[in-house]
Amino acid sequence: MKTVLSFLALLSIAAAPAGAQLRRVPVATHQIARGATLTASDIELRDSTMRSGAPIDTTDVVPGWVTRRVITAGEVLRAPAVEPPNLVTANQSVAVEWVDQNIHLTLRGTATRSAAIGTRVTVRMESGRRVDGTVVGAGRVRID
Repeated sequence: MKTVLSFLALLSIAAAPAGAQLRRVPVATHQIARGATLTASDIELRDSTMRSGAPIDTTDVVPGWVTRRVITAGEVLRAPAVEPPNLVTANQSVAVEWVDQNIHLTLRGTATRSAAIGTRVTVRMESGRRVDGTVVGAGRVRID
């Protein structure tokens, strides 16, 4: 049986169009509801033929990501269907950090919207001033 599967895999590689490459992509093992948090049992890595230069980035999909719509069994898991979880929620009190060499300043503020790690978010400071920063952790925003 393994020999047959190996032969079929080689056949699919040989039949791939010119300029295509074989990549391992995360795929849903079963149907997943909207708003569900992915677990290890929801994700399976499979070989797939992709056009070279295709703008599909599936490298970061890991357990803990959240579905934005219903995902069907066998579907490739990629943005915008799945996204990293929000580490900051709208109207949440957050630590606003500013670092410059040996100086580390932390103030409190309120996030104006929900955001995932690495994304920009506006924070309303206690003084009423608004500053933009990058989410660096749960309830933490760093000013650049």
